[in-house]
Formats: sequence, C-alpha cells, structure tokens
Amino acid sequence: MAEIAVPKLNSNDDRYLLLAWLAPDGEPVAAGTAVAEVETSKAVEELTAAEGGVLHHRAATGADIEPGQVIAVIGTAIAAPVTQQDDAGPTITAPARAAMAELGITGEQVAALGLAIVRRADVEALTGTVTAKNVLSRNQRAVARTVTRSAATVPAAYTAMTVDVGAALAGAPELARAVRRPVGLAELFVAAIGRVHAQEPMCFARLDDDGVTLHPAAAAHVGVTVDAGEGLYVPVVRDAGTATLADIARTLTRHRVAAAGGTFREADLDGANITLTLHLDAHVSLAVPIVFPGQTCAVAVTAPRPELYLDGEGRPATRTVVQAGLAYDHRVINGREAARFLTALATALEPR
Repeated sequence: MAEIAVPKLNSNDDRYLLLAWLAPDGEPVAAGTAVAEVETSKAVEELTAAEGGVLHHRAATGADIEPGQVIAVIGTAIAAPVTQQDDAGPTITAPARAAMAELGITGEQVAALGLAIVRRADVEALTGTVTAKNVLSRNQRAVARTVTRSAATVPAAYTAMTVDVGAALAGAPELARAVRRPVGLAELFVAAIGRVHAQEPMCFARLDDDGVTLHPAAAAHVGVTVDAGEGLYVPVVRDAGTATLADIARTLTRHRVAAAGGTFREADLDGANITLTLHLDAHVSLAVPIVFPGQTCAVAVTAPRPELYLDGEGRPATRTVVQAGLAYDHRVINGREAARFLTALATALEPR
C-alpha cells in the first residue's frame, strides 16, 4: 500500500488547502495520475499517485492540510468516500463556507453558480468583495508572514542611485519588434541583473541560518514582483544571465498571464536568489523592498521621469532616469559592494 503525502510546497506556508479531488474515492488510478489539487497562498499544485491501485481518500475536500500529512493511500479495498458535499449540491470548500458566513451568502445563491466545487473566490465574487470584516486574504497573510520573518531575521540596509535609462528605453520598441513580445523596464532590468551576476556574485548568495556559511549562486534566478490587484506574486526568471532578451520577454509575458488568471504553479514561484520590485506609479520617488529570507539582495526600480542636468559643455539638457535601489543583507554586503552593484547595473542597462 502506497501513501500520498503532502510535500513541502513553499517556504511561506505551513498549511495548505485540499482544494479538490481529481480522482474519486474508491476508484482505480494509474501511476502518475493527478489525483488531488492542493492550494497554497500563491498557487495550485497537483499531487500524483506514485503507483497504480485503488485510491482511498484520507482527507476531505476543503480541509486544511500540513506538509507531510497523508491525504490518501493506494490499495485494493474500496473505502467509503470522505467528502463535504451537500446533498445534491456542490462541494463547498471550508474557506468558501467561512466566506458565506462572513458575507451572508446563502446556499441557494452558491448552488445557483452551477459549479461542482465552490471556492472562497467564487463566494466573494457574488458580492464583488475581495475580503470581509477587514480579514486579510490568504495571499496577504502569506505576504505578512514573509515580511515578519524578513524583519526579524535579515538586518537589511539600503542604497539608491539615479540611473539614466533613456537610451535603453529608446531602443526598447525595436527590441520588442525583434522578439515579438513587450519589452519594458522589467525585461531590461531582469537582463541587466543577470549580467551583473558574474561581477557581484555575493549579491546572489544565500546565507545559512548559522549566519556564517555562504552558498554562492551558480546562476541569476530573478524573482519579479507582479501585482494583479488580487495579491502579490513573485514569479522567477531563471538563468537570467544567459537567457536571451526574447527568453526573458516570453517568460515575463507568461507570468503576467498566470497572475491575471491565478494559475501559477509553485515551480514558477520558487528558486529566486534575488528579487526585482517595480514601483511604476509616477508619484513614487523611493521604494525600499524587503529582502526575502534565503536571499541577500532586492532591487527596487521606480517609474521613469525626466530630469534636468548639465551636459558635458555645461548646457541644460534633459534625460530620462529612474531611482534604482538595492536593499541588502548587511551581514553579507556592505555599502561599497551595494554601490558597486548599482553602478554595474547602470552599465549593464546601456545598449550594446
């Protein structure tokens, strides 16, 4: 008899939601068959059967489950189903039931949706309300845990620099036509951060909890903040130092689509060793990002703005600049290295 246990899916959550069973209780399944959907604060993951046999559920749809918990076994005997399905009605997850109570949504209203599985977001959509009674969303609770852990464990410092991006942005439309994908600040900065990796590898290193042992990163895996209005996600562009601009543009386009539809997988969100945060409101002049636990640095970039300056002949001129900042773990990086990183980043942005 084989067990199906919940793996550790990310570092932010210690509990997940058993969103749906993809294979009925007591039914035979083949090895490799996806049998359950598990929702974390950021994504939905499928769990598969390691070997063939008859599936026996050991947890109910809508239950909170923990890493390591056995939620099913593969055997031969047929067991009674374990569900939380209303008679002749949809399966309503536990968070959805909580939302119904908070928002005053009736079972008849939920049934009228015509869904086989009703999730919290489906209930909230009935009122156009993202949350109720000022309760943090599941996604924001994960953000809160990460921020709290960062503040408690990472002694961060911050250095900012004005960076001229006029030439880079002027060449972006031609690059976009060449790669047939949007090319903007995100794409340009991911590529530039990737190029800086070889010069400043410690900015991509991981410091052990002992506060002494460093693990250099073999490649630049850049997490990029994406806020679709219903939660903050940080999907990863892998191997940014060797990826082409077309590769980076395709990856970021895919991530934006996933953010809009809420279809991220944990593999999209895991493995970053540096983070790029974009603050593109025209009125934002400075932004200080957190350094995610397990990382050493985070780069913040504000919206482009015109700036007056004196050219080489002392005449007034205008250029387009952003404020680029580096938040860094002061145990690993000092101010000199931070300034050096930002200088290298500005140079990497210059058109080749």
